[in-house]
Amino acid sequence: MSPTSPPESLPVAIVGAGQAGLAMSHALLERGLRPAEDFVVLDAGSAQTLSWRRRWDSLTLFTPAWHSHLPGLRMPGAQRRYPSSKDVADYLDLYRASLGVEPKWDTRAISVHPQRDDSLVLQTSTGSLRARAVVAATGPFAIPQYPGFANDTAVDGANLHSDAYRNPDQLPRGPVLVVGSGNTGIQIARELSAHRCVSIAQGSPQPRLPHRLLGVDLFRWLQLTGVLSVPSNGRIGRRISSRELVVGPGMVDLASRGVHLLPRAVDGNRDRISFADGVERRFESVIWATGYRNGFGWLPEAVVGADGTLEDGRTPIAGLYVLGDSWLRNRGSALLGGVGADARLIARHIVP
Repeated sequence: MSPTSPPESLPVAIVGAGQAGLAMSHALLERGLRPAEDFVVLDAGSAQTLSWRRRWDSLTLFTPAWHSHLPGLRMPGAQRRYPSSKDVADYLDLYRASLGVEPKWDTRAISVHPQRDDSLVLQTSTGSLRARAVVAATGPFAIPQYPGFANDTAVDGANLHSDAYRNPDQLPRGPVLVVGSGNTGIQIARELSAHRCVSIAQGSPQPRLPHRLLGVDLFRWLQLTGVLSVPSNGRIGRRISSRELVVGPGMVDLASRGVHLLPRAVDGNRDRISFADGVERRFESVIWATGYRNGFGWLPEAVVGADGTLEDGRTPIAGLYVLGDSWLRNRGSALLGGVGADARLIARHIVP
């Protein structure tokens, strides 16, 4: 499409072909819209580069399979297991095929602009698209996030974000520091502890819960107590959303495996990292398990600035919605088992 061509026109454009984009597709299908004719799904990558295909080899979800599926199709296999990243990636491929949705791959969203006729023009890397509604479904795990001092760290071995970590073979022999003690950092440190001398830098104390309580899966308890549906804008929601919940074995388990528990990492100078206790230590490799930023940089400032105050995925711009972000509506908003409910709410606004 040439820059001077009129924009292609469709009722709905969904940006992101991961779990949120597929949940949105299902919700629109439920309301009678047809893929390719009434809505289109765009993604900057390919089916082989979606986020679940990029995770480390041994990753497992902290949610069981029975709570890790999108509307209308259960994840295959034993429902009490904790699925691997490959399980999830294969499941999303199966789900996409079941919907009959074929995304426009290698199409990156650049910007979106409201028009006088209440439509939206979405600028992409392959041309422009005019739509009555646009759903930003790129999710909260789009762009690796580093602390400011990461740029001053230059170790001799591997120096990579958890997004680029795959397995211990990537790292040379020598002491390894994992920066970040959330679920990702703990899982990676546990795996590496069987192969390397590992330390983990802890940030703020994080609440931890086991996979099972009194013989019952943790997520059954969370369902029964209503924790998963606590609104993000309520007093309780604001309190519990401020810290990541660690599910499964925690720091005590790591210590029993020989992992050195260190305080917060606060500065870096080549192969030496400084910690909150004033001690400086040297490492051969560093893995930054320091989280992600969402992929909403293409959205107008009025939307980005409204983060945390969006209602049911609606933004200050008519026809523009956000889906799949952490705590968008409640704890389940970014989870496989919860994003479908948010998608249905947005679909009701798009197709009353």
